[in-house]
Amino acid sequence: MNKYNDINEKSISDYFKNFESKFTDEEKAQVKRIISKLTEVVNYHPRIGVFGKTGSGKSSMCNSLFGHDVCEISDISACTRSPQDVLLQMDQGCGMTLVDVPGVGETQERDEEYAALYSKLLPELDLVLWLIKADDRAFSVDKEIFKNIVRPHLTEGKPFFMVLNQVDKISPHQEWNEAEHCPGENQLVNIEKKRESVCNIFDLPKSRVLSAAATEKYNLTALVEEIVFALPDEKKISFIREVKLEYISPSVKNETGSAFVRICSNALIGAKIGAKIGKYFGPQGVAVCSAICAAVCGFAGFFFKWR
Repeated sequence: MNKYNDINEKSISDYFKNFESKFTDEEKAQVKRIISKLTEVVNYHPRIGVFGKTGSGKSSMCNSLFGHDVCEISDISACTRSPQDVLLQMDQGCGMTLVDVPGVGETQERDEEYAALYSKLLPELDLVLWLIKADDRAFSVDKEIFKNIVRPHLTEGKPFFMVLNQVDKISPHQEWNEAEHCPGENQLVNIEKKRESVCNIFDLPKSRVLSAAATEKYNLTALVEEIVFALPDEKKISFIREVKLEYISPSVKNETGSAFVRICSNALIGAKIGAKIGKYFGPQGVAVCSAICAAVCGFAGFFFKWR
């Protein structure tokens, strides 16, 4: 189980109750504001869209990344005909919705239908993953949909990643290391060349085009890292809460913890009261001279006790 599921409304409330007797009435009002903000954050229900052409491995990526059989997997062409809103409900978490979207590239009629669907869905999503089959050479349909439908939303700040999936099939595929689940030297060179090509075709920075092999669990940790750093602070915690624990790296833990601190800091009203409250929650809060920094460092202990 992902231990970050323990960060929920009850655990937040219970934690602050441990110090309730130490607060003045003014401090209690401040704490109530912080609890309200943190509760809003941990109760947030993220919605992630998984886009891409038929056969790019969208469902397999969902299954590998989140550790659940959340989408039907089939080798039959175009098995996903309509959006599947799949709720991931963890043991104590609030869940996350994966929207497994029908893939383009079947017929012109269906592509026009799906383009309209994409346009409708995009504003509702917190994150977009667009998968491309690594050994695919026909990008015309993807490029058209991306340019006309997706890119306008990126200019508005929508977190977006294009994932070059199934890189284990890139030539020379016989170099793939089955034991280590990683590419050989020459294969890695070709993977990077393909990645650069996709960057040029879609006019995307390299940080937004990532290579992966979902069924091989290759590079999924790097994908999670990029996603977490791209998401707004308020959505980082709800995302990693649902990710399979093996893909949560130290840098992701640090960034999510820092986001937690920033959220607490933004909820504080007045540095003086914030410092008095913050000192109750850990020695770090006492050691820092700046009052507001003391409060922030003190509240940091609440998050990092789950690390």
